[in-house]
Amino acid sequence: MSEDEVFVTVVSLILGVGGWSWWLFRASGINGLRPGRPTALLGAAVGIAGLLIFLVLRFCAADDVRNAPQYLLMYFLLGLAWMRLAAVFFPLAGLNPRDDLIERRNTAAIPAWVGAMLGVALCYAGGNIGNGPGWWVVVFAAGLATAAWAGVWVAIGQAGGLVELVTVGRDPAAGIRLGGLLTACGVIFGSAVAGDWMSATATVIDFVARAWPALPIVLVAILAEGAMQPTTARFRAPIVQAGVVPAVLYLVLAGLAVMLPEWVVPE
Repeated sequence: MSEDEVFVTVVSLILGVGGWSWWLFRASGINGLRPGRPTALLGAAVGIAGLLIFLVLRFCAADDVRNAPQYLLMYFLLGLAWMRLAAVFFPLAGLNPRDDLIERRNTAAIPAWVGAMLGVALCYAGGNIGNGPGWWVVVFAAGLATAAWAGVWVAIGQAGGLVELVTVGRDPAAGIRLGGLLTACGVIFGSAVAGDWMSATATVIDFVARAWPALPIVLVAILAEGAMQPTTARFRAPIVQAGVVPAVLYLVLAGLAVMLPEWVVPE
């Protein structure tokens, strides 16, 4: 490994393993916490997202990563650090796991948190698929996907009021919808940056050409929010009809989008 790769590995170890460990330790010490349960849920979501990254690295990354334990470790640690840094953005988008999950014990925020973790993990994982000259290629591609994913989160929160329905309204169906949408967008944006590296310009062009299906999915989600808002006659929307079904629909549409044949993708 080169000096810069060793540096990236050490920094990622501190930010990833150290950062998550310290964050979970502090979360578990909050007074009034129901013993172990909220912190365990947060940790489980991080662990599942980390496992997803490892599996993609192990089976879908470049040959020199899959077959070299030192690089497999480096990019895995970088993925943990990526998720930790991305989690700093979550409160800015309206979802604060410490406030909503631990202190307020808002169970509606659980699926939203899981979807957020999976979404950002998919964005990072997609940047690792394909051959490239170094770790900075992964950072660029994953950064492009993560930025678009964060933009979608802000847009859906502002336009549809979905985030507020989770954090303020404590609507479990809304939490499931948000989690499903964030995961679905992670699938699309992560796949849009996958592939062999050519150049930064080519990566951006390919991303725009391959990520466009996220737009109609987000528009459908925004329009659907009007029919799923609580009313005076229905304080909370049904979990299955207004939560599970839309979330599954978003995921199915995302899966179909990444399997679109090349002739469907606009130039």
